[in-house]
Amino acid sequence: MPSRTGNTLKKRKTAPFFRWLLIFIKFLLSPLVLLIDSFRNKGAVDKIWVFSFFLFTTVVMVLTGFGILVTEEPLLKTLKMMAEVTENNEVLAGDLQPMIRIINKNALQYKVDPNLVFAMIRTESNFNPKAVSRAGAKGLMQIMPEVWREYSGSTCTGMHSNQIVCQAGENCIFAPEGNIRTGTKYFQSLLVKYEGRIDLALEAYNAGISNVRPGVAPKYRETRNYVQNIVEFWKEIRKDTLDQQLKMSMRLHYGLKWLFGAAFACWLILFWWARRKLFFK
Repeated sequence: MPSRTGNTLKKRKTAPFFRWLLIFIKFLLSPLVLLIDSFRNKGAVDKIWVFSFFLFTTVVMVLTGFGILVTEEPLLKTLKMMAEVTENNEVLAGDLQPMIRIINKNALQYKVDPNLVFAMIRTESNFNPKAVSRAGAKGLMQIMPEVWREYSGSTCTGMHSNQIVCQAGENCIFAPEGNIRTGTKYFQSLLVKYEGRIDLALEAYNAGISNVRPGVAPKYRETRNYVQNIVEFWKEIRKDTLDQQLKMSMRLHYGLKWLFGAAFACWLILFWWARRKLFFK
């Protein structure tokens, strides 16, 4: 037979659970209890129900206020993305993946849309950090050695072609961190030079600044295809990001309506109960 001590310990362990369960049930039922009590002519409801109702109302109002603050953020992000084409602060999904994390970090630092940097890397190297073009462009963002030396500030010369990360480590032209940072920095300078014209900045990035002729189609067919492919892919993933933000905004707005309705209903119950029980007994 189990000992009395064992039974006592079991009761002690289960008692707090049932006590908290009872408190939670009273918390949820308190609006209904107060509403029913307001129609009773005699008797008074236990004070614990009144306290539970005030606690319930407080929680609903706090959640409503928090909901207002939370709802604003995705909506403002969406509006900013629509207003400022290249400066998007909405990071790419999958931040735990090293490549995505590096893109987000550097794109936000240099105020370039991470989606655009992602589209450039996909077109330039298809995410191959060891890629080397016939013209000598290297790494994920296919950076020419002369551009690398000017914008990287690295001890790596950018001239080695053995596709192995040199002693410069993360600041090597073949290292994802250094390559993405330098490529994004260079592209941001092109956006400034061409006053936010993404097409001209991409043309200069691919064909060189000397080959850009504003108002005229890109000089090379390869460059024309390059610009078109990046812009189309960037618009596609940017649209997905906008759609996600809008859907989130709508869901939060819908939830906020319910919270506001619950808060207003609590206020009406309190008003009716106070009228019947406190002021017109």
